[in-house]
Amino acid sequence: MRFKYITIAASVCAAATLAGCGETDGIGSSLIQSDNNIVIEDNFTLTGHSVINDKVQSRTAMLLLGSIDADDYGHFESDFVTQFMPVAQLDTTLTSAAAIDSVKLKLMYAPGSFVGDSIMPMGLEVYRLTQGLKAPIFSDFNPADYYDASKPIGSAIYVTNNFELSDSLKALDHRDIYVDLPLDLGVELYNLYQSDPQSYLSPDAFAKHFPGIYVRNSYGSGRITQIGATQLQLYYHFDTKNSAGRDTTYNYVGSFYSATPEVLSNNNIEYALAPELNQRMQAGEQLIVAPAGLEVEMEFPLLDVVKYFRQNSGRLSVINNLTLSIPAVNIANTYGIRPPSQLLMVLKKDKDKFFEEGKVTDGITSFYATFSRSTESYDFSSLRDYLLDALEREDELTADDYTFILTPVAVDAETISDPYYGTSTVYVKAIVPYVQQPAMARLKLDEAKIQLTFTNQSVK
Repeated sequence: MRFKYITIAASVCAAATLAGCGETDGIGSSLIQSDNNIVIEDNFTLTGHSVINDKVQSRTAMLLLGSIDADDYGHFESDFVTQFMPVAQLDTTLTSAAAIDSVKLKLMYAPGSFVGDSIMPMGLEVYRLTQGLKAPIFSDFNPADYYDASKPIGSAIYVTNNFELSDSLKALDHRDIYVDLPLDLGVELYNLYQSDPQSYLSPDAFAKHFPGIYVRNSYGSGRITQIGATQLQLYYHFDTKNSAGRDTTYNYVGSFYSATPEVLSNNNIEYALAPELNQRMQAGEQLIVAPAGLEVEMEFPLLDVVKYFRQNSGRLSVINNLTLSIPAVNIANTYGIRPPSQLLMVLKKDKDKFFEEGKVTDGITSFYATFSRSTESYDFSSLRDYLLDALEREDELTADDYTFILTPVAVDAETISDPYYGTSTVYVKAIVPYVQQPAMARLKLDEAKIQLTFTNQSVK
């Protein structure tokens, strides 16, 4: 076994008076000496295997569009459906005297937020949904019954390179794909606000009149684009007279409808695992492939940790920490596909409920770790409360208490700094299934390091 003992001698002087330790009179005073032995043990073994993860909830406004075929990854394609969040009130200048000139769908993405070939021309088509989406909705959703394939309302050809952009556009933190939509749609949505402004007060009320859109890849393969924001924009003008009494036209653009995390949206994903990955999984390698690919079912050696602590701790022992570090390596591929940024470690029995109820990690049944490129590992920094809970329920522990799922996620967190104390605290606001872009990694569970640290105190 690999372990260390660190001995710390401590002396505590307590007196009934304000006299020093050397001025004891034998009454109401004592001198207590203790030895603190810090025990560090890491001789524990982690086991697990890959399992199919073919259905995930998006639960995010991040949408994927496109298709790729990679020998070392597989075939992946995604289109999407989404509802829209309307503004509560339209621009006050948009009155009956205003004229709507055009309607556009605006798809925004960050520079470089794609996997594949940036110069490959790809096509998309937009359809109006014929009925409302129903929650919950998952990545295996089939939109066939929700749109009329013979009635596209818009189409576009797009690339993701910068060759034709001006310097000012290249300096922006986003790129845009515009799709012209029928003018009648803008008039319809404007008239809806005029006749029934209550329909703009909630996405559910708005969806009863305008259920949303379906955007699919019409042709081309070789790129998956990560759409960070989706908006419907109205272009309109208003004729009036200026302060000098001259006829004047004011032109406006209104982003009155957006796909936000509060509305239903979904990435409709089809993924076929590459034969090479399937062979590696069958050979026993623990692979993570996302989105909607593979995750890892893992058995944490909880019983061994509890047993070791019981056998080597004393009456005054204190658990300092329990940590887990899992090495992960990049799987060589031609598309630059990297390991997912974060992994969720959640008890298998609680995984579905975790996402359905929008939970965040609690440090007992669920944890998350961020991939470190410097160490090539996922480091779960504190499982102490998990062990303390297990020690309280030691006689009741079953496989449900130590069988976990490792699955890719996206974490929305905020760091609050305290300049006075020089500290910072991370507050996790949301954890959702990973659907950002293709990702994969090989976990090396046989090289994982589980480290238990506790202090034994002996009083002399």
